[in-house]
Amino acid sequence: MKNTHEPKSESSIQPTKTVMAALELLELFSMERQKIGLSEFVKLSGVPKANVLRHLHALEAAGFVKQDEYSKKYQLGFKVMELAYLAKKQFELRDIVMPYMRKLKELTGETTCLQILEGDWGICIERIDPNNILTYLPPIGSREYLHGGASRKVLLAHLSEEYIDEIIAQGLPKLTSNTVTDPKRLKEDLQEIREKGYSISCSEHVEGVLAIAAPIKDAEGNVIASLSVVGPKFRIDEEKQKECINYLLEIVKEISKEPGLKV
Repeated sequence: MKNTHEPKSESSIQPTKTVMAALELLELFSMERQKIGLSEFVKLSGVPKANVLRHLHALEAAGFVKQDEYSKKYQLGFKVMELAYLAKKQFELRDIVMPYMRKLKELTGETTCLQILEGDWGICIERIDPNNILTYLPPIGSREYLHGGASRKVLLAHLSEEYIDEIIAQGLPKLTSNTVTDPKRLKEDLQEIREKGYSISCSEHVEGVLAIAAPIKDAEGNVIASLSVVGPKFRIDEEKQKECINYLLEIVKEISKEPGLKV
């Protein structure tokens, strides 16, 4: 006789609507929107006020959000920071690449960034800064368009043509005066990146910032991340660019030899 009380497999278990609704409220927070009031939650989510309030109370009780005593707006709680810290500690790629990032920072005197692909976005998962004051600090965990800047264009360049076309079809927002928004020119840039093995961008993502990036590959030759040198344009002249490219290409080559390299 078949046991009708056998536990369901993980793949067959569907998330509850209540949990998903609460998580979707958390996703409304961003670098530009770090505090959100109740009315704004309702407007952004399209969820009835009573339901939003119930979800927020549950999230607050669990420590995922907290309400400012004076403004009454909500912001992310310490539980989110705790989970983010644990996720960061468990990230194998970051642990492997960190020593190489420190070495690259010492060799170039500039910020080094590690980025991965997540969905249709580039995510900065680690950054090491130089000791000088004039430096560019892309936030760890920031989610950025793939067509804006060397760090993410390297990732975009190694996607399938179908995937690239999908990204282009979603639109290419102009982030700065130098952002490449013409599909034809973007594809030409991506082809050049594949041929050269690295990418250089200037003021494509942030005005006055120059970035040089190269892909990190696993044992099968798949691009799993990008490593970049980032700094103000005036500090990275043509001679220093050549030095940074040589250092960067040598280091990503060393990283790609690491056993067990994966995202």
